[in-house]
Amino acid sequence: MSDNEPRQDVVPADYAAGAALPWWSKMAAKLAIAALRVPPGLLRRMGVNRHSFVAEAESRVLGEPCTRAQEFAGRHGRPPRGVLELGPGRLVVRAPAYAGLGCAPIWFADVEDDAPTDPAAYRRVAALARGIGLPAPALEDAATKEAALAACDARQLIGGTEVLAAIPDGSIELIVSDVVLEHVRRDALPGLLAELRRVAAPECLGVHAVDFHDHIGGALNTLRFPPALWESPLVARSGLYVNRLGLSEILAAFEAAGFTTGLTDIRRWPAAPAGAAAAHPALRRGEDDNLVAFARIRAEPA
Repeated sequence: MSDNEPRQDVVPADYAAGAALPWWSKMAAKLAIAALRVPPGLLRRMGVNRHSFVAEAESRVLGEPCTRAQEFAGRHGRPPRGVLELGPGRLVVRAPAYAGLGCAPIWFADVEDDAPTDPAAYRRVAALARGIGLPAPALEDAATKEAALAACDARQLIGGTEVLAAIPDGSIELIVSDVVLEHVRRDALPGLLAELRRVAAPECLGVHAVDFHDHIGGALNTLRFPPALWESPLVARSGLYVNRLGLSEILAAFEAAGFTTGLTDIRRWPAAPAGAAAAHPALRRGEDDNLVAFARIRAEPA
């Protein structure tokens, strides 16, 4: 496979379907919980709307940072200097792996802080990194999460796009997001991508995994709803929100922000799934977009 040819897979019609319940019942339950305004932290402790549910897997905390750093090194002959992860959730524990790879400074930006507070979680990743020969920092004396991150030259930024202002212009060589961009509000995506372009160094590599299916039963049933409902605060609180942008629209947004794009992986349904034919006319999605369930996008400064 050449650098310009993405891996392509056909997924089953029930891809990402989750629990065997009707999609509308899952949606009703989520909206009911949102109407009660249960605090997000409490919901996560109850196992609802939890981030990064496999955060402790070695392949995620160590393998993925190694893979992304190797992708950059394959293009530029050295590790990236300056890493930004968007929406990492609990995967902030990757900081020692990035530090061991020589990628500092490291930035993690998220809308809320779901990172482990026990420094033992960071010591574990540092030990895993040293186990494969990476010079990860010693964290035995780190008594807090903050101390562990500081030892890795890593910082958390909590809030919306505005928090990225703390990152200097042109200082980031690797940008990573993993099923994050589909959750960015439609009207906020251009501003986020503009900030990513500002912080991107001339040799920056962006790797963005994007789910295009619903997060309630797979398929595309959320396309049925009018924007007035779907963009409402109730849906935003529910954990249901996806911006309903198709792959072509996401790529166009990157290019409008000043990136060139390519695909490394794409997964398609064999036929348009449930909800696609009933899409609200305001969405104006193309037929090909309704076949794409997942894509991994490579974005570099134009």
